[in-house]
Amino acid sequence: MSPSSPRPLWRQLGLFAAVVLCFLSSASIGTANDDERISGLQEQIRTLENVINSSNNTNERSRLDIRLQRLRQELGILQERQAIEAKAKNLTEDLRRNTADMLREKLRGIDHSVEEAEARVHDLAARRHQVASERDALVSALNSARARNSQPADKLAEQEERVYTKNEELRAVVLQSEAAEFDVELAHDAERLREELKQFDPHQRSSLRAMFESYSRWRKSKKLEDQVNGVGDDLGRNLKVSQGGLELSRLELAKFDEELALLEKQVSFFNSDPKVERLIANQRSQKKALSERIPFISAQVDALQHSQQVLNLRGDLLQLGTKLQKEQFVALQDSYYQRLRWPAVALGALLALYLLSSYALLPLVMKNEDLILARRLARYAGVLLSVGVVAGFLFDDLSVVAATLGVVSAALVISLQDVCTSMFGWFVIMLGGKFGIGDRLEVDTAKGDVIDIQLLRTTLLEINGWLGTDQPTGRVVILPNNFIFKTKIFNYTHGHPFIWGKIEVTVTYATPVATAMTMLMRVLSEETTSEFAAAREAAGVMRKRYGVDDAHYEPKIHTQLADSGVKFILYYVSHYKHSSSLRNRINRRLIAELETHPQIQLAYQTMSVLHAPAAEGAPSAVLGMDATTPPFPVTATTAEPPVKSAIPDVTLGDGQTLPERS
Repeated sequence: MSPSSPRPLWRQLGLFAAVVLCFLSSASIGTANDDERISGLQEQIRTLENVINSSNNTNERSRLDIRLQRLRQELGILQERQAIEAKAKNLTEDLRRNTADMLREKLRGIDHSVEEAEARVHDLAARRHQVASERDALVSALNSARARNSQPADKLAEQEERVYTKNEELRAVVLQSEAAEFDVELAHDAERLREELKQFDPHQRSSLRAMFESYSRWRKSKKLEDQVNGVGDDLGRNLKVSQGGLELSRLELAKFDEELALLEKQVSFFNSDPKVERLIANQRSQKKALSERIPFISAQVDALQHSQQVLNLRGDLLQLGTKLQKEQFVALQDSYYQRLRWPAVALGALLALYLLSSYALLPLVMKNEDLILARRLARYAGVLLSVGVVAGFLFDDLSVVAATLGVVSAALVISLQDVCTSMFGWFVIMLGGKFGIGDRLEVDTAKGDVIDIQLLRTTLLEINGWLGTDQPTGRVVILPNNFIFKTKIFNYTHGHPFIWGKIEVTVTYATPVATAMTMLMRVLSEETTSEFAAAREAAGVMRKRYGVDDAHYEPKIHTQLADSGVKFILYYVSHYKHSSSLRNRINRRLIAELETHPQIQLAYQTMSVLHAPAAEGAPSAVLGMDATTPPFPVTATTAEPPVKSAIPDVTLGDGQTLPERS
C-alpha cells in the first residue's frame, strides 16, 4: 500500500484512540506525584513509539514525532527535578544526622531572651501578690460574717463562691508564673547550649583532662534531662486533670442553662412561686460564679499547656545537648585510644632493646661485675626513657596530675604516714625483687616463710619459735611493709636455698688430734656429699646475678684451743628446709663413731656441789627462828664430811648432752 492510499477505518480509529489516550493521560498526570507522572510518561512514550513504528502515514508520523519529543522533554525535566529533590533530601538527611546542626536549628526557634522571661516572672509575681491579697480579704470577710451570723445563707454561699473563684484565679496566676519560670530556664539552657556550640571543637586534642571534663558535662546534661523529663510527666498528669475539670465545668454550665430554662417556664407574670423564684435566683448566682470561674480554669489549662510545650522543647534541647556531649566524649575516647598506640609501640621497642642489649650484646663484651653494672645501668636508662615517653604522652595532663598529687600527697603523708610508707615499701619489694612468695625471712625476732605479699602487709608462716627446730609453729606473722626501711632482713633463699651450719666438738688434750680430725672430716664428708654437690650447682645463680661467688662449697673443719681441750668446728651446707634434720643426722653419726674410737675423749666441764647440814639450834632457812616447836621439831644431826658430786656435760654441738654421775 502506498503512503497516499487511504488508511483503513479500523487503523484510523486506533490512531485516534491512542492520541486521545495520550492527551487524557497527560491531563491526569498533572495531579499525580512525580513517580506516577514519570511512569505514565514512559508508558506514553512506548505507546507512541509503537504507533509511529506501525504507521505508514508520513503526516501522522511527523505529528506524532513532535508529540513524542515533547513527552521526552517533559520526562527529562521530571527526572532532572527528581534528581535535584533527591540531592536536597540527601543534604537534609545529612543535616539531620549532624547533632550540632540539629541543635543549632532547634535553638533558632527560641526567640525570647532571659531578660524578657525574667521580666514576665516579675510582673506575674506582682499580680500573684495582688490576687493573694484580694483572696485573703474575701476570706477574712467571710469568716467575720460567719462569726457575726448576720447574713442569710444565700449571701454566705455567694461569698464562698467568690472565694472559690478567687482561688481559681490565684491558681491560674501561679501556673502562669511557673510557665514563665520554665521560660526562664529554657532561655538559660538555650544560652548555655549556644556557648557550648561556640566552644565545640570536633577536632579537639584528646587528653585525660579533656576526657574527664567531657564526661562530667555529659553526665550533668543527662541528669538534667532526666529531671526535666520527670517534671514533664508530672505536668502531663496535671494537664489531663485540669482539662477534665474544664470540660466538666462547661458541661455543668450547660446544665445550668437547661435547668434555668425549665424553671423559668414554671413562673410567669400571672403565675409566680416564691420558692421557684428563690431557686432560680440561686441557680443564676451559681451560674454567674461558674461563668466567672471558667476563664480562670481555661487560663490554668493554657498555662499548663504552655508549660508542657516549654518542657518538651527544653527536653528536646537537652536531649540534643546530651547526645552532642556523648558524641564528643566518645570521639575523645576513641582518639585517646588511638594515641595510646604510639606510646605502647615505643615502650615495647624500649623493652625489646633492653632485652637485646642486656642478654645478647653486653655479654659479648663484658663479664661478671662489669656485666652486672652495665645491665643495671641499661635498666635505669630504660626506665628513664619509659618515664620520658609516658610524660611526653601525658604532657597535657601533667599540670592537673601535679596539682592533684601535690594536694593529695601532702594530706596523705601527714595523716597516713605509716600507710604511705607501707605502700611505698610494697613498691620497693615488688620492684627490687629481693624476696618473694616462698622465701624464708628473718625480720627482728620473727622468722618464717613468706606466704603472701599485699599492698600494706607481708604475711609469714612462723618457723622455729619455741620448738627450737626449723618446723612451722602454726602461727602466722603479719608485718607492715614499712619494715623494708626500718630493720635488717635476712633472706635464707636469695639466689639459692642452701645455707651454712656448724657443729662444735671439743676433745681433751690427751686425744690424738690427727685421728679425731680424720674421723670428723670423714663423717662430715660422707654425710653432706649430696648437699655440697647441689649447693655448688646452685651457686651459679649468685655468680650470674652478682658476678661473684658467694662461697667455696666444700666441707670445712676449723680448730680452736679451748680451756678444757681442742675445739673442732664442723661447717656444712644444707637446704634451708632440711637444716635441722641434717644436723641431727650428723650428730647421730658422730655419737656412733665415738663409740668405736675410745681413744677420742670428749672434754667437758665439771661442777662440784657441796652440801653442809645446818648446825644444831641454827635457824631454818625456810621457816626462820620461830620454827622450833612441833609440828616442826628440831632434829639432832651429826656432822658428816662434805659429799662431792660432779655432773659432767658432754657437748655434741646441737644442744644435746650425755650426763654422767661419779
